[in-house]
Amino acid sequence: MSRWIGLPAASRSMRRRADCGGFTLIEVLVAIAIAALLLVALLRILTLSLGASERSELVTRATLLAQSTLDAVGVVAPLAEGDIAELVNGPFHIRAAVERYRAPGGTEGSAQYLVLYRLSTIVSWREGRRPRSVSLSTLRLGPQP
Repeated sequence: MSRWIGLPAASRSMRRRADCGGFTLIEVLVAIAIAALLLVALLRILTLSLGASERSELVTRATLLAQSTLDAVGVVAPLAEGDIAELVNGPFHIRAAVERYRAPGGTEGSAQYLVLYRLSTIVSWREGRRPRSVSLSTLRLGPQP
């Protein structure tokens, strides 16, 4: 008669490994939930950074338009006080104005050949429902009117 004395040694060590090395369903679900939360946070950060990048690009384009408008004023025709130009370039509305600059406390004489003009430009656009704008101004010498 043979006696059964239990599991062979190899089977016992395999059973110990199986008890210690596996993950329970709860552990797997918790790990998936943590990974999902981290992924949602990462996607939110990515979405916000893309929106900020688009806004930054619009501000850069508007600033370049304002600068090029200031550079163009007075090139074709001489500067004259009261000149106003309005343009539309894609989503941007551009308004440029020329006015004579009068320094505070300054004296003006009729013997001047050149006078200072203040050139200003405003570039505006809509970002969703919010109006945005960039404004630049500079002083330039021009002939006496």
